[in-house]
Amino acid sequence: MNRISKKIDGYFLGLILELFIITMLFVFDVKFQTQSLSFIMFCITFFTIIMTYTGGIIVGLIATSVSIFIYAAYIFYMNLMNNIEITYMSYIWMIFMPIISYTTGKFTNSVNNLQQSNLKLENEYRNLVTIHEDTGLFNIKAFYMNLEREMSKAKRHENALTLMLINLPYYKEIKNILGEVKTNKLMKDISNVVIKSTRIEDERYAIENDTIAIIMPNTDEFGANIVKERIKAGIDELSLSLRDNKNYINIDTKIAVVEYKKNIKSPIEYKTCVQEELQYDV
Repeated sequence: MNRISKKIDGYFLGLILELFIITMLFVFDVKFQTQSLSFIMFCITFFTIIMTYTGGIIVGLIATSVSIFIYAAYIFYMNLMNNIEITYMSYIWMIFMPIISYTTGKFTNSVNNLQQSNLKLENEYRNLVTIHEDTGLFNIKAFYMNLEREMSKAKRHENALTLMLINLPYYKEIKNILGEVKTNKLMKDISNVVIKSTRIEDERYAIENDTIAIIMPNTDEFGANIVKERIKAGIDELSLSLRDNKNYINIDTKIAVVEYKKNIKSPIEYKTCVQEELQYDV
């Protein structure tokens, strides 16, 4: 990354220096300043810079080559036919234009490489992140990894394991009423209720915007149902506080618990089993 940044700095400074030199020659050379052809070449130079930056170094060099060929053919024709002197500025144009085009192309390549590196790092970061942004709980990626681990431990050591899902069936309606910011705060408050109602060893996850999962090691279904009632009571208190603040929202939740059985083959299957149980919670 530092190497690419240094290349960008170098090519950018080189391009600025080249443009400064050609601009100073254009401004201070009186004879050059009065020639309309040189002014056209000055404009074409900036046009090729734009083409090179947008199209790449190959496109820029091709455009520059065509421009120089036409320019050189014209000035040599005028020299042979009309005996017009070929000034040193004519040679400077033919030297500086490809240099400027090349520098712009390399600058563009370095910028593109930097953008690709940033995109790659951003994707890698997203793959590594296991925290849900709004609730502060672990996300679905961590959920599947840890659930598979806990299922393996429960099967190997024959320990109890229970999975709980907490779903807000009217999440979309709540979001439409409260707005995104207040809904995110509400989900954060519900997450805090879940954290307070569970043990330290229980693992809590925000697997969807409207669903929270709890992996409960060494807990059977009876113990999980006690936690379920505790969470429902906490959410009821949260609903009451919302009504007191004139937010006329009733937080309806569906909570399901399923104890792990050895015939459950995968974390996805286990989660699906619990989701099917949600419909029976009234």
